[in-house]
Amino acid sequence: MSKIWATELPAIASALLAFVLLGLLLDNWQLSSLLTLAVYIAWLYYRLARLEKWVTRGTRSSEVYDDNGFVGLIIRQLYQQKKINNERKRRTLDMIGRLKRNISALPDATVLLNHHFEIEWCNEPAHYLLNIHARFDQGQHIGNLIRDPVFLAYLQSPDELENVEISSPHDQALSVQLKVVQYGDNQYLLSARDVSNQRRFQDGLKNFVANASHELKSPLTLISGHLELLEAETNLSTAGLHSLQTAQRQGQRMRNLIEDLLLLSQVESYQLQPDEGENLLLVDIMAVVQSSLNPDMDLSRLTFDTATNLRLRGVKSEIEGICFNLVENALKYAIPDSPIEVSWNENLLGEFCFSVRDQGPGIEATELEHITRRYYRARNSSGNQIEGSGLGLAIVKQATAKHGGILEIDSAVGKGSRFSVSFPSYRCSHQASAKIFRLGEG
Repeated sequence: MSKIWATELPAIASALLAFVLLGLLLDNWQLSSLLTLAVYIAWLYYRLARLEKWVTRGTRSSEVYDDNGFVGLIIRQLYQQKKINNERKRRTLDMIGRLKRNISALPDATVLLNHHFEIEWCNEPAHYLLNIHARFDQGQHIGNLIRDPVFLAYLQSPDELENVEISSPHDQALSVQLKVVQYGDNQYLLSARDVSNQRRFQDGLKNFVANASHELKSPLTLISGHLELLEAETNLSTAGLHSLQTAQRQGQRMRNLIEDLLLLSQVESYQLQPDEGENLLLVDIMAVVQSSLNPDMDLSRLTFDTATNLRLRGVKSEIEGICFNLVENALKYAIPDSPIEVSWNENLLGEFCFSVRDQGPGIEATELEHITRRYYRARNSSGNQIEGSGLGLAIVKQATAKHGGILEIDSAVGKGSRFSVSFPSYRCSHQASAKIFRLGEG
Protein backbone atom coordinates (compact mmCIF):
# COMPACT_ATOMS: atom_id res chain seq x y z
CA MET A 1 0.00 0.00 0.00
CA SER A 2 2.86 2.41 0.85
CA LYS A 3 4.38 1.77 -2.60
CA ILE A 4 1.10 2.78 -4.29
CA TRP A 5 0.94 6.06 -2.37
CA ALA A 6 4.62 6.72 -3.00
CA THR A 7 4.33 6.21 -6.76
CA GLU A 8 1.10 8.23 -7.01
CA LEU A 9 2.27 11.08 -4.76
CA PRO A 10 3.62 13.30 -7.61
CA ALA A 11 0.28 13.06 -9.45
CA ILE A 12 -1.63 13.92 -6.26
CA ALA A 13 0.73 16.86 -5.59
CA SER A 14 0.23 18.13 -9.16
CA ALA A 15 -3.55 17.92 -8.73
CA LEU A 16 -3.40 19.89 -5.45
CA LEU A 17 -1.21 22.55 -7.08
CA ALA A 18 -3.64 22.85 -10.00
CA PHE A 19 -6.51 23.16 -7.52
CA VAL A 20 -4.80 26.07 -5.71
CA LEU A 21 -3.84 27.89 -8.90
CA LEU A 22 -7.35 27.54 -10.38
CA GLY A 23 -8.88 28.67 -7.10
CA LEU A 24 -6.76 31.82 -7.02
CA LEU A 25 -7.30 32.47 -10.71
CA LEU A 26 -11.08 31.95 -10.76
CA ASP A 27 -11.68 33.05 -7.19
CA ASN A 28 -14.13 30.11 -6.96
CA TRP A 29 -12.81 27.25 -4.88
CA GLN A 30 -15.83 25.01 -5.50
CA LEU A 31 -15.48 25.25 -9.28
CA SER A 32 -11.73 24.79 -8.95
CA SER A 33 -12.19 21.54 -6.98
CA LEU A 34 -14.72 20.23 -9.50
CA LEU A 35 -12.45 20.98 -12.47
CA THR A 36 -9.41 19.49 -10.73
CA LEU A 37 -11.25 16.29 -9.77
CA ALA A 38 -12.78 15.94 -13.24
CA VAL A 39 -9.39 16.22 -14.96
CA TYR A 40 -7.72 13.87 -12.45
CA ILE A 41 -10.49 11.27 -12.76
CA ALA A 42 -10.44 11.49 -16.58
CA TRP A 43 -6.66 11.10 -16.60
CA LEU A 44 -6.89 8.18 -14.14
CA TYR A 45 -9.61 6.51 -16.25
CA TYR A 46 -7.41 6.89 -19.37
CA ARG A 47 -4.51 5.20 -17.57
CA LEU A 48 -6.73 2.36 -16.33
CA ALA A 49 -8.31 1.89 -19.78
CA ARG A 50 -4.85 1.67 -21.31
CA LEU A 51 -3.84 -0.87 -18.65
CA GLU A 52 -6.99 -2.91 -19.32
CA LYS A 53 -6.26 -2.94 -23.07
CA TRP A 54 -2.68 -4.16 -22.46
CA VAL A 55 -3.88 -6.91 -20.11
CA THR A 56 -6.64 -7.97 -22.52
CA ARG A 57 -4.11 -8.30 -25.35
CA GLY A 58 -2.10 -10.73 -23.24
CA THR A 59 0.42 -8.43 -21.51
CA ARG A 60 2.70 -8.69 -24.55
CA SER A 61 6.31 -7.75 -23.93
CA SER A 62 6.43 -5.80 -27.19
CA GLU A 63 3.55 -3.57 -26.04
CA VAL A 64 4.70 -2.86 -22.50
CA TYR A 65 4.76 0.84 -21.56
CA ASP A 66 5.71 2.91 -18.55
CA ASP A 67 3.54 4.88 -16.17
CA ASN A 68 4.95 6.98 -13.35
CA GLY A 69 2.04 6.31 -10.98
CA PHE A 70 0.54 3.25 -9.31
CA VAL A 71 -0.52 1.93 -12.73
CA GLY A 72 3.16 1.70 -13.61
CA LEU A 73 3.73 -0.34 -10.46
CA ILE A 74 0.98 -2.75 -11.55
CA ILE A 75 2.47 -2.94 -15.06
CA ARG A 76 5.92 -3.76 -13.70
CA GLN A 77 4.52 -6.47 -11.40
CA LEU A 78 2.46 -8.01 -14.21
CA TYR A 79 5.42 -7.87 -16.58
CA GLN A 80 7.68 -9.53 -14.02
CA GLN A 81 5.07 -12.22 -13.37
CA LYS A 82 4.73 -12.76 -17.13
CA LYS A 83 8.48 -13.28 -17.41
CA ILE A 84 8.40 -15.81 -14.59
CA ASN A 85 5.44 -17.64 -16.14
CA ASN A 86 7.09 -17.64 -19.56
CA GLU A 87 10.25 -19.12 -18.11
CA ARG A 88 8.24 -21.71 -16.19
CA LYS A 89 6.25 -22.53 -19.32
CA ARG A 90 9.45 -22.89 -21.33
CA ARG A 91 10.93 -25.28 -18.77
CA THR A 92 7.66 -27.26 -18.67
CA LEU A 93 7.54 -27.51 -22.46
CA ASP A 94 11.17 -28.63 -22.52
CA MET A 95 10.41 -31.25 -19.88
CA ILE A 96 7.32 -32.45 -21.77
CA GLY A 97 9.33 -32.55 -24.99
CA ARG A 98 12.05 -34.65 -23.36
CA LEU A 99 9.40 -36.89 -21.81
CA LYS A 100 7.68 -37.40 -25.17
CA ARG A 101 11.01 -38.15 -26.86
CA ASN A 102 11.82 -40.68 -24.13
CA ILE A 103 8.39 -42.28 -24.33
CA SER A 104 8.59 -42.36 -28.12
CA ALA A 105 11.78 -44.41 -27.82
CA LEU A 106 10.05 -47.06 -25.70
CA PRO A 107 9.16 -50.32 -27.47
CA ASP A 108 5.80 -50.42 -25.64
CA ALA A 109 2.84 -48.47 -26.96
CA THR A 110 2.02 -45.53 -24.70
CA VAL A 111 -1.14 -43.42 -24.87
CA LEU A 112 -1.92 -40.42 -22.66
CA LEU A 113 -5.64 -40.06 -21.84
CA ASN A 114 -7.60 -37.29 -20.12
CA HIS A 115 -10.20 -37.88 -17.42
CA HIS A 116 -12.78 -38.71 -20.12
CA PHE A 117 -10.42 -41.42 -21.54
CA GLU A 118 -9.90 -39.27 -24.64
CA ILE A 119 -6.54 -39.49 -26.42
CA GLU A 120 -4.18 -36.56 -25.85
CA TRP A 121 -0.95 -38.06 -27.20
CA CYS A 122 0.58 -41.39 -28.22
CA ASN A 123 3.94 -42.70 -29.38
CA GLU A 124 4.81 -44.52 -32.61
CA PRO A 125 4.39 -48.12 -31.33
CA ALA A 126 0.74 -47.28 -30.57
CA HIS A 127 0.16 -47.27 -34.33
CA TYR A 128 1.27 -50.83 -35.08
CA LEU A 129 0.08 -52.33 -31.76
CA LEU A 130 -3.23 -50.50 -31.22
CA ASN A 131 -3.91 -48.86 -34.62
CA ILE A 132 -3.91 -45.40 -33.00
CA HIS A 133 -2.55 -42.42 -34.99
CA ALA A 134 -1.18 -39.46 -33.05
CA ARG A 135 -2.30 -36.96 -35.71
CA PHE A 136 -5.76 -38.28 -36.63
CA ASP A 137 -7.04 -39.84 -33.40
CA GLN A 138 -6.32 -37.06 -30.92
CA GLY A 139 -9.48 -36.28 -28.93
CA GLN A 140 -11.07 -39.66 -29.72
CA HIS A 141 -12.39 -41.80 -26.88
CA ILE A 142 -10.12 -44.83 -26.49
CA GLY A 143 -13.16 -47.11 -26.40
CA ASN A 144 -14.05 -46.07 -29.96
CA LEU A 145 -10.72 -47.40 -31.22
CA ILE A 146 -10.25 -50.47 -29.00
CA ARG A 147 -13.64 -52.16 -29.00
CA ASP A 148 -12.70 -55.47 -27.38
CA PRO A 149 -15.35 -56.25 -24.68
CA VAL A 150 -12.64 -57.40 -22.26
CA PHE A 151 -10.85 -54.05 -22.54
CA LEU A 152 -14.07 -52.03 -22.32
CA ALA A 153 -15.02 -53.85 -19.11
CA TYR A 154 -11.52 -53.26 -17.75
CA LEU A 155 -11.77 -49.55 -18.61
CA GLN A 156 -14.80 -49.20 -16.31
CA SER A 157 -12.67 -50.10 -13.25
CA PRO A 158 -8.96 -50.32 -14.14
CA ASP A 159 -7.94 -50.56 -10.47
CA GLU A 160 -9.57 -53.97 -10.03
CA LEU A 161 -7.24 -55.81 -12.44
CA GLU A 162 -3.52 -55.43 -12.96
CA ASN A 163 -3.83 -55.77 -16.75
CA VAL A 164 -5.81 -57.45 -19.53
CA GLU A 165 -4.73 -59.32 -22.63
CA ILE A 166 -6.49 -58.95 -25.99
CA SER A 167 -5.80 -59.35 -29.70
CA SER A 168 -4.29 -56.30 -31.34
CA PRO A 169 -6.83 -54.09 -33.19
CA HIS A 170 -4.15 -53.60 -35.86
CA ASP A 171 -3.23 -57.28 -36.30
CA GLN A 172 -5.37 -60.04 -34.81
CA ALA A 173 -2.37 -62.39 -34.85
CA LEU A 174 -0.68 -60.26 -32.18
CA SER A 175 -1.51 -60.58 -28.49
CA VAL A 176 -1.12 -57.35 -26.51
CA GLN A 177 -1.17 -56.81 -22.78
CA LEU A 178 -2.89 -53.55 -21.76
CA LYS A 179 -2.48 -51.67 -18.50
CA VAL A 180 -4.14 -48.40 -17.46
CA VAL A 181 -2.75 -46.35 -14.56
CA GLN A 182 -3.91 -43.02 -13.19
CA TYR A 183 -1.48 -40.12 -12.85
CA GLY A 184 -1.50 -36.36 -12.34
CA ASP A 185 -4.82 -34.54 -12.16
CA ASN A 186 -7.21 -37.43 -12.92
CA GLN A 187 -5.41 -38.39 -16.11
CA TYR A 188 -4.57 -41.87 -17.35
CA LEU A 189 -1.68 -43.59 -19.05
CA LEU A 190 -2.39 -46.62 -21.24
CA SER A 191 0.54 -48.90 -22.00
CA ALA A 192 0.44 -51.87 -24.36
CA ARG A 193 3.05 -54.60 -24.76
CA ASP A 194 3.38 -57.25 -27.44
CA VAL A 195 3.24 -60.60 -25.62
CA SER A 196 2.74 -62.77 -28.70
CA ASN A 197 6.03 -64.64 -28.31
CA GLN A 198 5.38 -65.18 -24.61
CA ARG A 199 1.87 -66.39 -25.36
CA ARG A 200 3.12 -68.77 -28.05
CA PHE A 201 5.72 -70.13 -25.65
CA GLN A 202 3.12 -70.62 -22.92
CA ASP A 203 0.72 -72.29 -25.36
CA GLY A 204 3.49 -74.58 -26.55
CA LEU A 205 4.39 -75.46 -22.98
CA LYS A 206 0.73 -76.17 -22.14
CA ASN A 207 0.35 -78.35 -25.21
CA PHE A 208 3.52 -80.25 -24.33
CA VAL A 209 2.34 -80.86 -20.76
CA ALA A 210 -1.12 -81.90 -21.96
CA ASN A 211 0.25 -84.21 -24.65
CA ALA A 212 2.91 -85.71 -22.39
CA SER A 213 0.38 -86.28 -19.61
CA HIS A 214 -2.08 -87.86 -22.03
CA GLU A 215 0.61 -90.15 -23.47
CA LEU A 216 1.64 -91.22 -19.96
CA LYS A 217 -1.88 -92.29 -19.02
CA SER A 218 -1.99 -95.38 -21.23
CA PRO A 219 1.26 -97.05 -20.08
CA LEU A 220 0.53 -96.09 -16.48
CA THR A 221 -2.91 -97.72 -16.70
CA LEU A 222 -1.30 -100.85 -18.12
CA ILE A 223 1.30 -100.93 -15.33
CA SER A 224 -1.38 -100.44 -12.68
CA GLY A 225 -3.36 -103.33 -14.15
CA HIS A 226 -0.38 -105.66 -13.95
CA LEU A 227 0.27 -104.55 -10.36
CA GLU A 228 -3.31 -105.46 -9.45
CA LEU A 229 -2.81 -108.90 -11.03
CA LEU A 230 0.37 -109.40 -9.00
CA GLU A 231 -1.47 -108.45 -5.81
CA ALA A 232 -3.74 -111.49 -6.33
CA GLU A 233 -0.75 -113.83 -6.21
CA THR A 234 -0.62 -115.90 -3.00
CA ASN A 235 3.03 -116.89 -3.12
CA LEU A 236 4.47 -113.38 -2.68
CA SER A 237 6.95 -112.89 0.13
CA THR A 238 6.44 -110.16 2.75
CA ALA A 239 9.14 -108.02 1.14
CA GLY A 240 7.63 -108.58 -2.29
CA LEU A 241 4.16 -107.61 -1.07
CA HIS A 242 5.58 -104.48 0.55
CA SER A 243 7.34 -103.52 -2.70
CA LEU A 244 4.13 -104.15 -4.64
CA GLN A 245 2.11 -101.93 -2.31
CA THR A 246 4.76 -99.21 -2.57
CA ALA A 247 4.62 -99.40 -6.36
CA GLN A 248 0.82 -99.18 -6.27
CA ARG A 249 0.94 -96.09 -4.04
CA GLN A 250 3.47 -94.41 -6.33
CA GLY A 251 1.38 -95.40 -9.36
CA GLN A 252 -1.69 -93.82 -7.79
CA ARG A 253 0.34 -90.73 -6.96
CA MET A 254 1.48 -90.50 -10.58
CA ARG A 255 -2.10 -90.91 -11.82
CA ASN A 256 -3.20 -88.06 -9.54
CA LEU A 257 -0.36 -85.89 -10.84
CA ILE A 258 -1.28 -86.62 -14.45
CA GLU A 259 -4.96 -85.85 -13.78
CA ASP A 260 -3.98 -82.56 -12.10
CA LEU A 261 -1.67 -81.61 -14.97
CA LEU A 262 -4.38 -82.34 -17.52
CA LEU A 263 -6.93 -80.32 -15.57
CA LEU A 264 -4.52 -77.41 -15.12
CA SER A 265 -3.70 -77.52 -18.83
CA GLN A 266 -7.42 -77.42 -19.62
CA VAL A 267 -8.01 -74.54 -17.21
CA GLU A 268 -5.28 -72.45 -18.82
CA SER A 269 -6.11 -73.36 -22.41
CA TYR A 270 -8.54 -70.50 -23.10
CA GLN A 271 -10.48 -67.65 -21.48
CA LEU A 272 -14.09 -68.52 -20.65
CA GLN A 273 -16.66 -66.06 -21.97
CA PRO A 274 -19.48 -64.85 -19.65
CA ASP A 275 -22.17 -66.82 -21.51
CA GLU A 276 -20.03 -69.93 -22.03
CA GLY A 277 -20.34 -73.22 -20.14
CA GLU A 278 -22.96 -75.70 -18.95
CA ASN A 279 -25.77 -74.74 -16.60
CA LEU A 280 -24.64 -76.91 -13.67
CA LEU A 281 -26.76 -77.94 -10.69
CA LEU A 282 -24.47 -77.47 -7.72
CA VAL A 283 -25.97 -80.26 -5.66
CA ASP A 284 -24.97 -82.68 -8.43
CA ILE A 285 -21.47 -81.25 -8.45
CA MET A 286 -21.13 -81.85 -4.72
CA ALA A 287 -22.44 -85.41 -5.04
CA VAL A 288 -19.59 -86.12 -7.48
CA VAL A 289 -17.10 -84.47 -5.11
CA GLN A 290 -18.40 -86.57 -2.21
CA SER A 291 -18.03 -89.82 -4.14
CA SER A 292 -14.50 -88.89 -5.24
CA LEU A 293 -13.13 -88.29 -1.73
CA ASN A 294 -10.92 -90.95 -0.21
CA PRO A 295 -12.95 -92.76 2.49
CA ASP A 296 -9.76 -93.25 4.52
CA MET A 297 -9.77 -89.51 5.26
CA ASP A 298 -12.54 -89.66 7.92
CA LEU A 299 -15.36 -87.99 6.00
CA SER A 300 -17.60 -88.04 9.07
CA ARG A 301 -16.19 -84.72 10.28
CA LEU A 302 -17.43 -82.96 7.14
CA THR A 303 -20.67 -80.97 7.27
CA PHE A 304 -22.03 -79.70 4.00
CA ASP A 305 -25.05 -77.49 3.29
CA THR A 306 -26.35 -76.14 0.02
CA ALA A 307 -29.73 -75.43 -1.49
CA THR A 308 -30.64 -77.67 -4.41
CA ASN A 309 -31.95 -74.76 -6.50
CA LEU A 310 -28.52 -73.21 -7.14
CA ARG A 311 -27.19 -73.40 -10.68
CA LEU A 312 -23.84 -72.16 -11.97
CA ARG A 313 -22.79 -71.67 -15.58
CA GLY A 314 -19.30 -73.04 -16.13
CA VAL A 315 -17.07 -75.97 -17.05
CA LYS A 316 -18.17 -79.03 -15.07
CA SER A 317 -14.74 -80.63 -14.56
CA GLU A 318 -13.23 -77.32 -13.44
CA ILE A 319 -15.97 -76.48 -10.93
CA GLU A 320 -15.64 -80.02 -9.57
CA GLY A 321 -11.87 -79.50 -9.39
CA ILE A 322 -12.28 -76.31 -7.36
CA CYS A 323 -14.61 -77.96 -4.84
CA PHE A 324 -12.70 -81.26 -4.64
CA ASN A 325 -9.28 -79.67 -4.09
CA LEU A 326 -10.47 -77.31 -1.37
CA VAL A 327 -12.31 -80.06 0.52
CA GLU A 328 -9.44 -82.54 0.13
CA ASN A 329 -6.91 -79.96 1.34
CA ALA A 330 -8.99 -79.31 4.44
CA LEU A 331 -9.09 -83.04 5.17
CA LYS A 332 -5.33 -83.32 4.67
CA TYR A 333 -4.10 -80.31 6.63
CA ALA A 334 -6.67 -79.76 9.40
CA ILE A 335 -6.14 -81.19 12.88
CA PRO A 336 -7.44 -84.80 13.05
CA ASP A 337 -11.06 -85.10 14.27
CA SER A 338 -11.62 -81.34 13.97
CA PRO A 339 -14.85 -80.33 12.18
CA ILE A 340 -14.83 -78.98 8.62
CA GLU A 341 -17.73 -76.89 7.31
CA VAL A 342 -18.42 -76.88 3.57
CA SER A 343 -21.14 -74.63 2.20
CA TRP A 344 -22.63 -72.91 -0.81
CA ASN A 345 -24.47 -69.63 -0.23
CA GLU A 346 -25.67 -66.57 -2.11
CA ASN A 347 -24.48 -63.11 -1.03
CA LEU A 348 -26.24 -59.74 -1.33
CA LEU A 349 -24.73 -59.17 -4.80
CA GLY A 350 -26.34 -62.33 -6.15
CA GLU A 351 -23.00 -64.15 -6.26
CA PHE A 352 -22.70 -67.84 -5.34
CA CYS A 353 -19.92 -68.47 -2.83
CA PHE A 354 -18.30 -71.82 -2.10
CA SER A 355 -16.65 -71.94 1.31
CA VAL A 356 -14.55 -74.48 3.21
CA ARG A 357 -13.87 -73.64 6.87
CA ASP A 358 -11.78 -75.68 9.31
CA GLN A 359 -10.72 -75.28 12.92
CA GLY A 360 -7.21 -76.45 12.26
CA PRO A 361 -3.80 -74.97 13.08
CA GLY A 362 -4.09 -72.16 10.53
CA ILE A 363 -1.51 -71.02 8.00
CA GLU A 364 1.58 -68.95 8.70
CA ALA A 365 1.46 -65.47 7.18
CA THR A 366 4.72 -66.17 5.35
CA GLU A 367 3.10 -69.14 3.61
CA LEU A 368 -0.12 -67.45 2.51
CA GLU A 369 1.48 -65.76 -0.49
CA HIS A 370 3.03 -69.04 -1.68
CA ILE A 371 0.34 -71.68 -1.22
CA THR A 372 -1.32 -71.03 -4.60
CA ARG A 373 1.96 -71.49 -6.48
CA ARG A 374 2.42 -74.59 -8.57
CA TYR A 375 4.10 -77.53 -6.87
CA TYR A 376 4.17 -75.75 -3.51
CA ARG A 377 3.27 -78.11 -0.68
CA ALA A 378 2.63 -76.88 2.85
CA ARG A 379 3.00 -78.92 6.04
CA ASN A 380 0.18 -80.34 8.12
CA SER A 381 -0.55 -79.78 11.79
CA SER A 382 2.15 -82.24 12.85
CA GLY A 383 4.77 -80.47 10.79
CA ASN A 384 5.03 -83.18 8.13
CA GLN A 385 4.80 -82.44 4.42
CA ILE A 386 1.71 -84.02 2.86
CA GLU A 387 2.14 -86.14 -0.25
CA GLY A 388 0.53 -84.66 -3.33
CA SER A 389 1.16 -82.93 -6.63
CA GLY A 390 1.27 -79.42 -5.21
CA LEU A 391 -1.12 -78.33 -7.97
CA GLY A 392 -4.43 -78.31 -6.08
CA LEU A 393 -4.58 -74.65 -5.11
CA ALA A 394 -2.97 -73.60 -8.39
CA ILE A 395 -5.88 -75.32 -10.17
CA VAL A 396 -8.36 -73.62 -7.83
CA LYS A 397 -6.82 -70.20 -8.46
CA GLN A 398 -6.66 -70.55 -12.25
CA ALA A 399 -10.12 -72.13 -12.60
CA THR A 400 -11.64 -69.44 -10.39
CA ALA A 401 -10.07 -66.65 -12.47
CA LYS A 402 -11.18 -68.35 -15.69
CA HIS A 403 -14.81 -68.23 -14.47
CA GLY A 404 -14.47 -64.58 -13.42
CA GLY A 405 -14.50 -65.48 -9.72
CA ILE A 406 -12.38 -64.45 -6.75
CA LEU A 407 -10.45 -66.74 -4.40
CA GLU A 408 -10.12 -65.48 -0.82
CA ILE A 409 -8.03 -67.08 1.93
CA ASP A 410 -8.53 -66.07 5.56
CA SER A 411 -6.31 -67.82 8.06
CA ALA A 412 -4.63 -67.20 11.38
CA VAL A 413 -2.32 -69.48 13.31
CA GLY A 414 -4.29 -71.37 15.94
CA LYS A 415 -7.66 -70.13 14.64
CA GLY A 416 -8.20 -72.23 11.54
CA SER A 417 -8.63 -71.32 7.88
CA ARG A 418 -11.40 -70.36 5.50
CA PHE A 419 -11.07 -70.79 1.74
CA SER A 420 -13.85 -69.19 -0.27
CA VAL A 421 -14.56 -68.80 -3.97
CA SER A 422 -17.19 -66.33 -5.16
CA PHE A 423 -18.59 -66.54 -8.70
CA PRO A 424 -20.02 -63.48 -10.51
CA SER A 425 -23.79 -63.08 -10.56
CA TYR A 426 -23.99 -63.41 -14.36
CA ARG A 427 -23.02 -67.08 -13.93
CA CYS A 428 -25.59 -67.72 -11.19
CA SER A 429 -29.23 -68.78 -11.51
CA HIS A 430 -31.95 -70.75 -9.66
CA GLN A 431 -34.37 -73.53 -10.36
CA ALA A 432 -37.78 -74.22 -8.84
CA SER A 433 -37.13 -76.61 -5.92
CA ALA A 434 -35.18 -75.56 -2.86
CA LYS A 435 -34.50 -78.26 -0.28
CA ILE A 436 -31.27 -78.63 1.66
CA PHE A 437 -28.66 -81.20 0.65
CA ARG A 438 -26.41 -82.60 3.33
CA LEU A 439 -23.32 -84.70 2.98
CA GLY A 440 -24.18 -88.39 3.22
CA GLU A 441 -27.61 -88.12 1.63
CA GLY A 442 -28.17 -90.18 -1.49
